[in-house]
This record gives sequence, structure tokens and C-alpha cells, in this order.
Amino acid sequence: MENRLRVGITHGDINGVAYELIIKMMAENRICEVCTPIFYGSPKVAAYYRKNLNVENFNLNNIQSATEANQKRCNVINCVDDNVKVEVGKETQESNEVAMSVLKRALDDLERKELDVVVAAPQSMRSFQLDGGNGCFDFFYKRYDTNSGIPLLVGEKMKMGFVTTHIPFKEIAENLTEEKIFNKLKTLDFCLRRDFTIRKPRIAILGLNPGSSERCEFDNEEKNAVLPAINKAREQGIMALGPYAADRLFSGTEFEKFDAILALYYDQGMIPFKTIEGVEGAVLIAGVPVVFTLPLNGPAYAIAGQGIANEQGLRKALYLAIDVYNTRMQNISLVDNSLPHYDVAGNANESDLNVEQITGIKEETV
Repeated sequence: MENRLRVGITHGDINGVAYELIIKMMAENRICEVCTPIFYGSPKVAAYYRKNLNVENFNLNNIQSATEANQKRCNVINCVDDNVKVEVGKETQESNEVAMSVLKRALDDLERKELDVVVAAPQSMRSFQLDGGNGCFDFFYKRYDTNSGIPLLVGEKMKMGFVTTHIPFKEIAENLTEEKIFNKLKTLDFCLRRDFTIRKPRIAILGLNPGSSERCEFDNEEKNAVLPAINKAREQGIMALGPYAADRLFSGTEFEKFDAILALYYDQGMIPFKTIEGVEGAVLIAGVPVVFTLPLNGPAYAIAGQGIANEQGLRKALYLAIDVYNTRMQNISLVDNSLPHYDVAGNANESDLNVEQITGIKEETV
């Protein structure tokens, strides 16, 4: 039998739309044709939502660990107390705590190599604050001890990265330093090369102030942080271009000339992405040593339990995780099995024909 990827799917918030999305996605028979799905959550809560949604062709294979997963079935690991209280449409302390405990369990298994990737169903941003963090991305940067992590939104027409995410608007400017922007550019460039096999990524960087790039009349943030970071990146072979005014870049199809766009703050990138791509894009956490994806959807408490939530975003996240993992492994294999180059005298010279020339991927990690 083909050895399909083991995909851990976390249950998100039990009171939001997460279970509905998971049930709709897993009810499709073809999911087991592309991966081995392993659901981390509660069979009891799943049965409750299945009955509420009136879904017939949804069955779960109970297992104790990911190593027991049946490739032909949708598997479930029960990691939730059966006495957990479901309050549909309401965010609670308990639902946040359960969401985090399940996410951590799946990540532990991922780090033990019992899973290949993890896909997270929607949970509240407040759940991540239980660990003293400031949202999902901050949680991952702390867990994997990195200052260069970056959320990458992936859609059909664009890829969008961010320098800053969940911080107050008044703190954005002071968080935009040359070093920080350069590190994000480096992470984004490396991710595009390794995980998407884009040999020479073209990255557009947005400006902070109105009219950025107009007659090259930049304000302090562009002059002191953005432009120096762009120049430093270009010195290291990264095709960083800009800064561009957001209103001009997204007013037509100019953005399609780039392989990715780096926004300086959250709304600056999220608004055009959702406007153009809708909510069916997915998020990859780049700059961490694991493959983790999630949909753009939030818990959507207002429509929970009504059977109208759209699972396309979660499905997109699942396929993105599979594609990234496979591409990453293929490119790592190319690195490991690259052949040395021989000069006219027959001497091996690996640096003359290195991995970056073959695949566009730098050998060092971010």
C-alpha cells in the first residue's frame, strides 16, 4: 500500500465552527486517498455535531496513538475529557483551554515524527494568550525559539507574508527595524525556494506611509528601515523590490508580477488578500522546523451549529500542508544527493555546481 502522509488535524474550538468544518471535510471519501487523516479531538463532541449536521457518511476509527492509524480510515485520538461542556456559539475558558491542550498534543506527536504535518481547525486568538503569548504566530515563534518566523498566506493569485502581526497599530512603526525586515525577507525567500521550488523569488515590499514610492519621497520608516533592509537583502542575492504603495500595487494586477508580497503590518496585507482570494486561502507558518498550516477562518461563533460554515479553507490548508511537505522533502533529497562537479582536470569541485544552482535552494537553514 502507498505510504500516505500522516496528517494531524486539531479540533480547534469546540463551540465554534471547527467540528463542522472537520466533519464536512472528512466525510469526503477522497481524503483517505491523499493522506492518512488523524483527528485530535473528542469522538463524543464529533458525534454531537454529526447528529446536528445530519451527516451520514462520517465514521471515525478510534486509536490511542498516531502510529496505530489506519490508512483507509479517518482516525481519531481522544484527547478531551468526555465531561467537556459544549456551548455552541460561545467562547469559554474551557473551550480555549481544550483547544490549546489538543494543539500541543498534536505538535508533540509531530515533533516525535509520529505525524508528518499538522493542520489546525479554527480556535480563538485568546486561547493562545493562555500561554502568555500574543496570538497564534507568537505562540509558534516562542515554541520554536525563532525571531524570523513569518505567517505566509497562500492563495491562487498571491502569497502574502508579514513583518508584524498582532500588535497595536501605535506600536507598528517602532517594531519596524532594518534587522527585523531583513530577517523576514530572508525567511520568506528561503521558504519560497525550498517549499515552493521558486528558483529566484521576486518579493515586493510594501511601504508604511501614504504615497510610499511616489517620486521616491519616503518618510523616516522607509528611509531608516525598509530601504536599508531591501538593499541588504539584494546584496545577498534576494530579489527584494520596493517599497510599494499598497493602493497602487493592489489597484490592478501589478501584484501578480511578484512571487510573494511582504506587508509591514497585519491589516495592510490581510485586507487585500481576503478581498482578492476570499477566505479560501490558507496560512503556512514559515521559519519553523515543522509543517503547520491553518485556514483563514476564525471560530465564527455567530454561525456555529447552523450547518452553513464553508470548509474550503480547511481543505486548502490540508492540501497546502501536503504539498509543502512533499516539495520540501524532494528538495532536501536533491541537496543530500547532489553530484559533485568535475573540472577539466577531473577534480571534484562541489562548490562550482552547488545545490543552489541546481534547485535555487540555499543549503543553510534560516
